[in-house]
Amino acid sequence: MKKLSLSVIVIAIMLVSLLALTAGGGSQGTPSARGGGISGPLVIWHHDIAVAEALIERFNAIYPDVVIEHSRSGGTGAYGRMVLAGPAGTGPDVLIYGHADVSRLVSDGLIDPLPRALQTRFENIIKESAMATVKLDGIAYGLPFQVDNIGFFYNKDLVSSPPETFEEIFEFARRWNNPAAGQYALRISGASFFEGYPFFTAFGVSIFGPNMDDWRNPGFDSPEMARGLAFYASLRQIFDFPSADADNEATVGAFRRGVVPFLITGPWNLRSFINADLNFGITKIPTINGVQPYAFAGSRVASVSSFAKNFDAAFAFIEYMASEEAALIYYQYATGVAPFRNIANIEGLRDDEYIQGLLQQAPYTIPTPIIPEMSIFWAPAQEMLTFLWDGQLTIPEAQARAMASYELLLNGMGRSLRD
Repeated sequence: MKKLSLSVIVIAIMLVSLLALTAGGGSQGTPSARGGGISGPLVIWHHDIAVAEALIERFNAIYPDVVIEHSRSGGTGAYGRMVLAGPAGTGPDVLIYGHADVSRLVSDGLIDPLPRALQTRFENIIKESAMATVKLDGIAYGLPFQVDNIGFFYNKDLVSSPPETFEEIFEFARRWNNPAAGQYALRISGASFFEGYPFFTAFGVSIFGPNMDDWRNPGFDSPEMARGLAFYASLRQIFDFPSADADNEATVGAFRRGVVPFLITGPWNLRSFINADLNFGITKIPTINGVQPYAFAGSRVASVSSFAKNFDAAFAFIEYMASEEAALIYYQYATGVAPFRNIANIEGLRDDEYIQGLLQQAPYTIPTPIIPEMSIFWAPAQEMLTFLWDGQLTIPEAQARAMASYELLLNGMGRSLRD
């Protein structure tokens, strides 16, 4: 199974639904082996301790002879750790990470494809859009067990109903804003292209070409990007705070304290809002010039290492992660949802108003590209938005700088836009 490739490529919702198998699929997400004949040690890299411990406990109820060792090495930075640990034999059997690293892990021979029968099973129970985040040339390299997308959060104590258009937000802001007191109707990150992507899709922006796989075409210099940047820059006239003030505390923290009516963020902040007893709702992002914006969606993936020591237990664990029981764990411990076809059987999850709110944006999402070059996209994009937001560059200058920065990083990968 090992297929070592040491070419290390340089380059980081929610929400669609869960788990009723289509005709011919079998029982809902229950591990098919039912514990028979699987034993031995199993090493898992999972960044979330609470989720991992709950999964392990329930998995061991089915497979009592599997002895699991858990490490927090998964999640952010997992690819870099796998490059060294996998070939050295000190890595995991099962790796949890963000889907943006799928192509790099595959290119470097660090993860195995799913067995064909398991891929077919997952294709029957999981949304196609989620499965697309783990496929290369039609082959699936893991389970997209959770999907995150941003939504439009609003404080119900400050507004009677959420706006449906950005024009309504602007009108509200004229009454609400108090720049002298730092009071604004909407707080956004002045540099996050992930959360700012809807401002650009409303103007037709598509990065890396129509199929999001053309590394020669990051899209920074396109006319559509210029129109999106013009709208983005115009927001500074209404929400007049420098990018340095658009950090997590000034955005998410202010909304949590109940002093900001509107916020664009994702499910990763749900738990903190709920714990603060905030009276809030979630809906899809308001239209811009009559166009419904699309947002990025990212999936969290479980894959089996090409250097695993217990392949049978590793694939059984991933299969268990595609169960209703596991989906309830994601929801209870991490406010997350598995991207399967039906959540009707998941009590609590199916009736959660916040999940339903995020689901309103889910049809208007695009998975972040999985090509290796996506990892070098974010820094030039952040530069472009920061310099434009702070008035340090014009739109053409910001676009040119982003293209130059991207090409410089691309050269570091041994490639050139002029090849």
